Amino acid sequence: AAAPVAPAAPVQPAPPPPPAAAKAPAPWDDAPPVAVMEAPAPAQQARPAAPPPQAQQQDDDLPPWVTEFSDDSASAAVSAPANAPGNAPGEQPAVVMPQRAAKQAAPSGPYVITPVPGLDWDGNWPAVAAVLPLRGVAQQLAVQAELIECLHDGHSTTFRLRVPIDTWRSPANVEKLAAALTERFGRKVSVDTELGAVWYTASAEAQAHREACQLQAEETIASDPFVLDMKRAFDAFVVPGTITPAPAGSAAPTLH
Repeated sequence: AAAPVAPAAPVQPAPPPPPAAAKAPAPWDDAPPVAVMEAPAPAQQARPAAPPPQAQQQDDDLPPWVTEFSDDSASAAVSAPANAPGNAPGEQPAVVMPQRAAKQAAPSGPYVITPVPGLDWDGNWPAVAAVLPLRGVAQQLAVQAELIECLHDGHSTTFRLRVPIDTWRSPANVEKLAAALTERFGRKVSVDTELGAVWYTASAEAQAHREACQLQAEETIASDPFVLDMKRAFDAFVVPGTITPAPAGSAAPTLH
């Protein structure tokens, strides 16, 4: 028979904890509020107005070390004088762009060279303009101008030129060009200019010559036997832009 099991003693609940004593307030909590005074904003002193930039002085020529520059650099913005009409006192001068010739369609016919027997000259203006001893803007006037006609009556000689940018044909530059032509032909030469679009110039001839030399160099490399063998054997190719035309006096173009 199973032994009798004694009944479990009843569990007494734990007495509740004594109530916590109220904490005294911190000394700084009872302190009266302190008024904060804001510092007055410093008085702004009126700054003197910046003086207007001085007008850029235009020179009719460039330093002797500058020999070539593009049409864009030649047509840089020019600041008008500060006292120009339309500018309020203290206002920054307006920007005035040099006058350019309006774009026109290129002529369809070829350029006709007219010899001038009185000057013992074949009439090739680009060839003459490219070698004149000029610098800076006067040089640009020569190489960027197109010959309209050369008038020679036995006593006087006048070159009529068309120029694409108005600032190039300033009186000082025209005088320098006339002096260079006088030295070239050994007689007094005057120059008349007009504003207009140009095509047959020394600059255009030089650009066409560079493009022709580049095309010839690329064709020479493309047909070179060694290059063709490398393409067939190794699937090689010529990196675009690495072909340079042969310099004057050299026989073959180079790869970079």
